[in-house]
Amino acid sequence: MGTSFNSSQNSASADKSVASITSPQGEEVTYIDPAIEKKLVRKLDARMLIWSFLAYFANLLDRNNLQNAFTMGMEEDLDLNSAVYNWAVTMFFIGYIVLQIPGNIIITKFSPRWLLPSVVITWGAVVSFMALINSYQALWGLRLCLGLAEAAFYPGMIFLLGSWYTKEELGKRTMFFATGNQVSGAFGGLIAGGIADTMHGAGGLPAWKWLFIVEGLIGVVVGFAGYFLLPNFPHNTKWLTPEERELAVRRVQTQGKQVESKAYSWRTVANVMATPYAWLIIVNFACIYIGNNMSLNFAIILRGMGYPVAFSNYMNTPAYIFGAILAVGIGWSSDRTGDRAFHVAGTQLWVAIWFLVLAVVNRGDNPAALVFIGTYAITANISMTALCLAWSNEIYKADLNTRAVAIAFINAIGNLAPNFVNVRAWVVSDAPEFWLGKVTSCGMSFASVLLTVFIWWLLRINFMLPKAVDDKKADKQQQEEEEVQADGSAKVQA
Repeated sequence: MGTSFNSSQNSASADKSVASITSPQGEEVTYIDPAIEKKLVRKLDARMLIWSFLAYFANLLDRNNLQNAFTMGMEEDLDLNSAVYNWAVTMFFIGYIVLQIPGNIIITKFSPRWLLPSVVITWGAVVSFMALINSYQALWGLRLCLGLAEAAFYPGMIFLLGSWYTKEELGKRTMFFATGNQVSGAFGGLIAGGIADTMHGAGGLPAWKWLFIVEGLIGVVVGFAGYFLLPNFPHNTKWLTPEERELAVRRVQTQGKQVESKAYSWRTVANVMATPYAWLIIVNFACIYIGNNMSLNFAIILRGMGYPVAFSNYMNTPAYIFGAILAVGIGWSSDRTGDRAFHVAGTQLWVAIWFLVLAVVNRGDNPAALVFIGTYAITANISMTALCLAWSNEIYKADLNTRAVAIAFINAIGNLAPNFVNVRAWVVSDAPEFWLGKVTSCGMSFASVLLTVFIWWLLRINFMLPKAVDDKKADKQQQEEEEVQADGSAKVQA
């Protein structure tokens, strides 16, 4: 017996991209036209995904250019010392952490198409204005402003991607978006080197000021493009046809994902704080994040081994590109198999083994070949936090507001906590051995394996799963409005 259309909806839906059909068992299921769905996904990829990658590239470029500016003469011009420099780094993270959760609350109530590009333009302008500073106090102030400006982007973009893509699509696209990090790391040094070689003294400005101007303007240009490319949510994006909007809504709804935001309440906060998943993912996020230090310190390690400064910096480029390729491959495999947990756990086991080898061989004083091989192997770790957030998008799918708060909460605390470990474990004066850092990262990576499997097990037994927040007040108000409209229609007909 073949599957047949439900007779009550056949005439209304037969020629549409979405239809309700009745299975042989009598269950109503959703039929989605695969050709129309493929066209929709291509449109989202060409607009939202490409823009998100470029914006994240600009994000990391503008966030991390302080170290390049420091080596290009800013240290002498502003009379900076290591303490002042470290406070400049810290001021960014103060602003960055403070506005993460408010930013993701705002994005559920306002148009992402206008909010996120405006955020990108704002931070680009802040970076360009850094060319005007003449004191370390001004540097601190603008770094704080930069953190505040960037805070809403990353968790907001992760949330928006999770609002559009299905579980079978989300992993590789989140990982592609996150490779903006690696590409920024690969080309940030090359851009800085080019500016130092060609623009120093132009217009009477030192190279480090031109660095801020050029890289800030990249963010401004990308931000303006976002006004034309970025969507809102599946139900209210104007550049989709009504048919495509209906399809976009139904295809995520069929996977249990809430599409529209309701009123926030304390129950939203309890849905995050009173269930174990956000807390466990934060610890896991921090463990994974610490494993990135081998890549972050690669140039310092090579310089400590006696390689020229230019060679040490240039070697970051192929390593980060290799990491980007690995990230997309892991994301593709995760989507294809429908698995998140064992892709995270397997990668962390791989990373832990390599850190163990690097720590054991000559107590961290590794030969050059092992340093290169180990660093390239560990680049698989760089985008694992993004896959954790893709997983979070799915864990908190039942309630849109809860999902927004959870993603921001995990990203904010998960980024903050590792810094307290890094200042003790990965001390620059320990280069090139970094024995304590390698041992610490090894232990954290093994811990991540156990945490990931534990989270998977809790999900498998359906332990305290986050549920949709029942907003009775909002539902009652909506019901009263519908009754008023019905009474009005009845009077007109009478």
